[in-house]
Amino acid sequence: MKWKHYSYENACIKVEDNYGKVTYYDDDFEKIETVIEEKELKTESSERTIPLQKWLNDIMYAYMLFIMKKKGYEYLSVRNICQVAGISNGTFFYHFNTKEDLLSYYLQDRFDDYREAHGFNVDKLPFDRQILEYYKCYSKYMVENGIEFISNYYVPKNKALNTRGLRNDTMANEDTKIINFSCRCLINAEKEGKLKTKNTAIGYANNCCTMLKGIIFDWALNDGKVDMEQLIEEILGSYLKSIQITEE
Repeated sequence: MKWKHYSYENACIKVEDNYGKVTYYDDDFEKIETVIEEKELKTESSERTIPLQKWLNDIMYAYMLFIMKKKGYEYLSVRNICQVAGISNGTFFYHFNTKEDLLSYYLQDRFDDYREAHGFNVDKLPFDRQILEYYKCYSKYMVENGIEFISNYYVPKNKALNTRGLRNDTMANEDTKIINFSCRCLINAEKEGKLKTKNTAIGYANNCCTMLKGIIFDWALNDGKVDMEQLIEEILGSYLKSIQITEE
Protein backbone atom coordinates (compact mmCIF):
# COMPACT_ATOMS: atom_id res chain seq x y z
CA MET A 1 0.00 0.00 0.00
CA LYS A 2 1.37 3.43 -0.94
CA TRP A 3 1.47 6.45 1.37
CA LYS A 4 -1.10 8.34 -0.68
CA HIS A 5 -3.58 5.49 -0.14
CA TYR A 6 -3.13 5.29 3.63
CA SER A 7 -5.85 6.10 6.09
CA TYR A 8 -3.68 7.74 8.72
CA GLU A 9 -5.97 6.69 11.57
CA ASN A 10 -5.21 3.04 10.97
CA ALA A 11 -1.89 3.09 9.08
CA CYS A 12 1.13 1.44 10.69
CA ILE A 13 4.78 0.78 10.00
CA LYS A 14 7.06 -1.96 11.34
CA VAL A 15 9.97 -1.27 13.68
CA GLU A 16 12.47 -3.78 15.05
CA ASP A 17 13.76 -1.91 18.08
CA ASN A 18 13.08 1.20 20.11
CA TYR A 19 15.83 3.35 18.65
CA GLY A 20 15.83 5.46 15.50
CA LYS A 21 17.76 8.13 13.61
CA VAL A 22 16.31 11.63 14.05
CA THR A 23 17.43 14.65 12.01
CA TYR A 24 16.71 18.16 13.28
CA TYR A 25 16.22 21.18 10.98
CA ASP A 26 15.78 24.87 11.73
CA ASP A 27 12.91 27.01 10.42
CA ASP A 28 14.78 27.51 7.14
CA PHE A 29 15.15 23.74 6.67
CA GLU A 30 18.88 23.93 7.32
CA LYS A 31 20.16 20.74 8.93
CA ILE A 32 21.19 21.12 12.58
CA GLU A 33 22.18 17.58 13.54
CA THR A 34 21.33 13.90 13.23
CA VAL A 35 21.18 11.79 16.38
CA ILE A 36 20.05 8.34 17.49
CA GLU A 37 17.18 8.63 19.93
CA GLU A 38 15.04 6.20 21.86
CA LYS A 39 11.46 5.88 20.67
CA GLU A 40 8.59 5.98 23.15
CA LEU A 41 7.13 2.50 22.72
CA LYS A 42 4.59 1.17 25.22
CA THR A 43 6.06 -2.32 25.36
CA GLU A 44 9.56 -3.78 25.48
CA SER A 45 11.75 -3.83 22.39
CA SER A 46 10.54 -6.26 19.72
CA GLU A 47 9.07 -6.13 16.25
CA ARG A 48 5.77 -4.25 16.50
CA THR A 49 3.72 -1.58 14.80
CA ILE A 50 3.58 2.13 15.56
CA PRO A 51 1.30 4.69 13.88
CA LEU A 52 2.56 6.17 10.62
CA GLN A 53 2.77 9.93 11.22
CA LYS A 54 1.01 12.27 8.81
CA TRP A 55 3.46 15.02 9.80
CA LEU A 56 6.05 13.39 7.51
CA ASN A 57 3.93 14.26 4.48
CA ASP A 58 3.34 17.76 5.83
CA ILE A 59 7.09 18.30 6.26
CA MET A 60 7.73 17.22 2.66
CA TYR A 61 5.07 19.61 1.36
CA ALA A 62 6.27 22.53 3.51
CA TYR A 63 9.84 21.92 2.35
CA MET A 64 8.83 21.91 -1.31
CA LEU A 65 7.03 25.24 -0.93
CA PHE A 66 9.96 26.72 0.97
CA ILE A 67 12.56 25.68 -1.59
CA MET A 68 10.51 26.91 -4.55
CA LYS A 69 10.00 30.30 -2.92
CA LYS A 70 13.57 30.71 -1.70
CA LYS A 71 15.69 29.06 -4.42
CA GLY A 72 13.34 28.28 -7.28
CA TYR A 73 11.76 25.18 -8.74
CA GLU A 74 14.96 23.96 -10.41
CA TYR A 75 16.70 23.56 -7.06
CA LEU A 76 13.96 21.27 -5.78
CA SER A 77 15.17 17.69 -6.22
CA VAL A 78 14.12 14.23 -5.12
CA ARG A 79 17.38 13.98 -3.19
CA ASN A 80 16.66 17.16 -1.23
CA ILE A 81 13.10 16.08 -0.47
CA CYS A 82 14.25 12.65 0.73
CA GLN A 83 16.99 14.16 2.86
CA VAL A 84 14.57 16.37 4.78
CA ALA A 85 11.90 13.65 5.04
CA GLY A 86 14.45 11.10 6.24
CA ILE A 87 13.61 8.52 3.58
CA SER A 88 15.63 6.83 0.86
CA ASN A 89 15.38 7.63 -2.85
CA GLY A 90 14.11 4.10 -3.38
CA THR A 91 11.24 4.68 -0.97
CA PHE A 92 10.34 7.89 -2.78
CA PHE A 93 10.31 6.25 -6.22
CA TYR A 94 8.20 3.40 -4.89
CA HIS A 95 5.41 5.91 -4.20
CA PHE A 96 5.98 8.53 -6.93
CA ASN A 97 7.65 8.52 -10.35
CA THR A 98 8.86 12.14 -10.29
CA LYS A 99 8.85 15.19 -8.05
CA GLU A 100 6.07 16.53 -10.28
CA ASP A 101 3.93 13.51 -9.37
CA LEU A 102 4.50 14.31 -5.71
CA LEU A 103 3.58 17.97 -6.24
CA SER A 104 0.45 16.93 -8.15
CA TYR A 105 -0.61 14.65 -5.34
CA TYR A 106 -0.18 17.33 -2.68
CA LEU A 107 -1.84 19.98 -4.81
CA GLN A 108 -4.88 17.74 -5.34
CA ASP A 109 -4.92 16.51 -1.75
CA ARG A 110 -5.09 20.04 -0.42
CA PHE A 111 -7.69 21.03 -3.00
CA ASP A 112 -9.94 18.36 -1.49
CA ASP A 113 -9.45 20.03 1.90
CA TYR A 114 -9.98 23.48 0.35
CA ARG A 115 -13.34 22.49 -1.16
CA GLU A 116 -14.49 20.96 2.09
CA ALA A 117 -13.43 24.02 4.10
CA HIS A 118 -15.38 26.29 1.72
CA GLY A 119 -18.48 24.11 1.71
CA PHE A 120 -18.26 23.37 -2.01
CA ASN A 121 -21.38 21.55 -3.25
CA VAL A 122 -22.77 21.67 -6.78
CA ASP A 123 -24.79 18.45 -6.83
CA LYS A 124 -28.10 20.15 -7.67
CA LEU A 125 -26.72 22.23 -10.57
CA PRO A 126 -26.85 21.32 -14.29
CA PHE A 127 -23.74 19.50 -15.47
CA ASP A 128 -22.24 22.53 -17.23
CA ARG A 129 -22.63 24.72 -14.12
CA GLN A 130 -21.11 21.97 -11.99
CA ILE A 131 -17.98 22.00 -14.15
CA LEU A 132 -17.76 25.80 -14.28
CA GLU A 133 -18.16 26.20 -10.51
CA TYR A 134 -15.62 23.46 -9.87
CA TYR A 135 -13.05 25.11 -12.12
CA LYS A 136 -13.74 28.54 -10.63
CA CYS A 137 -13.17 27.06 -7.18
CA TYR A 138 -9.91 25.57 -8.45
CA SER A 139 -8.84 28.96 -9.83
CA LYS A 140 -9.33 30.50 -6.37
CA TYR A 141 -7.24 27.69 -4.95
CA MET A 142 -4.49 28.48 -7.48
CA VAL A 143 -4.46 32.09 -6.31
CA GLU A 144 -4.17 30.92 -2.71
CA ASN A 145 -1.14 28.77 -3.57
CA GLY A 146 0.60 31.84 -4.97
CA ILE A 147 1.73 32.84 -8.43
CA GLU A 148 5.35 31.83 -7.76
CA PHE A 149 4.40 28.24 -7.02
CA ILE A 150 1.92 27.97 -9.90
CA SER A 151 4.32 29.60 -12.39
CA ASN A 152 6.88 26.90 -11.62
CA TYR A 153 4.33 24.10 -11.65
CA TYR A 154 2.38 24.87 -14.85
CA VAL A 155 5.23 24.36 -17.31
CA PRO A 156 5.49 22.11 -20.42
CA LYS A 157 8.08 19.82 -18.86
CA ASN A 158 5.68 18.86 -16.08
CA LYS A 159 4.24 15.72 -17.64
CA ALA A 160 1.99 15.20 -14.61
CA LEU A 161 -0.27 17.84 -16.22
CA ASN A 162 -0.78 15.72 -19.33
CA THR A 163 -4.27 14.22 -19.21
CA ARG A 164 -4.51 13.00 -22.80
CA GLY A 165 -2.35 9.96 -22.10
CA LEU A 166 -4.64 8.65 -19.37
CA ARG A 167 -6.85 5.62 -19.94
CA ASN A 168 -10.56 6.34 -20.10
CA ASP A 169 -11.38 4.10 -17.12
CA THR A 170 -8.63 5.76 -15.07
CA MET A 171 -9.95 9.26 -15.76
CA ALA A 172 -13.45 8.29 -14.76
CA ASN A 173 -12.58 6.65 -11.45
CA GLU A 174 -9.45 8.14 -9.86
CA ASP A 175 -9.77 11.21 -7.66
CA THR A 176 -6.21 12.48 -8.12
CA LYS A 177 -6.68 14.42 -11.37
CA ILE A 178 -8.57 17.67 -11.84
CA ILE A 179 -9.94 16.35 -15.13
CA ASN A 180 -11.92 13.63 -13.40
CA PHE A 181 -14.66 15.87 -12.05
CA SER A 182 -15.56 17.21 -15.49
CA CYS A 183 -15.13 13.71 -16.89
CA ARG A 184 -17.75 12.28 -14.54
CA CYS A 185 -20.14 15.18 -15.16
CA LEU A 186 -19.84 14.77 -18.92
CA ILE A 187 -20.18 10.98 -18.83
CA ASN A 188 -23.45 11.39 -16.92
CA ALA A 189 -24.61 14.03 -19.41
CA GLU A 190 -23.70 11.70 -22.28
CA LYS A 191 -25.74 8.87 -20.75
CA GLU A 192 -28.70 11.25 -20.43
CA GLY A 193 -28.41 12.20 -24.12
CA LYS A 194 -27.47 15.82 -23.43
CA LEU A 195 -24.25 15.95 -25.47
CA LYS A 196 -23.67 16.24 -29.19
CA THR A 197 -22.13 13.09 -30.59
CA LYS A 198 -19.29 14.66 -32.61
CA ASN A 199 -16.97 13.80 -29.68
CA THR A 200 -17.00 11.52 -26.63
CA ALA A 201 -17.47 12.65 -23.03
CA ILE A 202 -13.78 11.87 -22.44
CA GLY A 203 -12.80 13.99 -25.45
CA TYR A 204 -14.92 16.90 -24.23
CA ALA A 205 -13.40 16.56 -20.74
CA ASN A 206 -9.89 16.69 -22.19
CA ASN A 207 -10.76 19.86 -24.08
CA CYS A 208 -12.14 21.45 -20.91
CA CYS A 209 -8.96 20.56 -19.05
CA THR A 210 -6.82 22.04 -21.85
CA MET A 211 -8.76 25.30 -21.66
CA LEU A 212 -8.40 25.46 -17.88
CA LYS A 213 -4.63 24.93 -18.10
CA GLY A 214 -4.44 27.69 -20.70
CA ILE A 215 -6.35 30.08 -18.44
CA ILE A 216 -4.10 29.31 -15.47
CA PHE A 217 -1.00 29.73 -17.64
CA ASP A 218 -2.30 33.08 -18.90
CA TRP A 219 -2.93 34.19 -15.33
CA ALA A 220 0.64 33.28 -14.35
CA LEU A 221 2.06 34.85 -17.54
CA ASN A 222 0.35 38.14 -16.66
CA ASP A 223 1.54 38.14 -13.03
CA GLY A 224 -1.91 37.42 -11.67
CA LYS A 225 -3.59 40.37 -13.37
CA VAL A 226 -6.01 38.16 -15.31
CA ASP A 227 -9.47 37.39 -13.89
CA MET A 228 -9.53 33.60 -14.16
CA GLU A 229 -13.14 33.26 -13.08
CA GLN A 230 -14.28 35.60 -15.84
CA LEU A 231 -12.27 33.70 -18.44
CA ILE A 232 -13.68 30.40 -17.21
CA GLU A 233 -17.20 31.76 -17.70
CA GLU A 234 -16.42 33.22 -21.13
CA ILE A 235 -14.26 30.46 -22.63
CA LEU A 236 -15.35 27.27 -20.89
CA GLY A 237 -18.93 28.45 -20.51
CA SER A 238 -19.23 29.07 -24.25
CA TYR A 239 -17.62 25.73 -25.06
CA LEU A 240 -19.92 23.77 -22.77
CA LYS A 241 -22.97 25.45 -24.32
CA SER A 242 -21.72 24.55 -27.80
CA ILE A 243 -21.53 20.83 -27.08
CA GLN A 244 -25.00 20.53 -25.57
CA ILE A 245 -28.07 19.35 -27.40
CA THR A 246 -30.54 22.21 -27.13
CA GLU A 247 -34.25 21.63 -26.89
CA GLU A 248 -36.17 23.22 -29.74
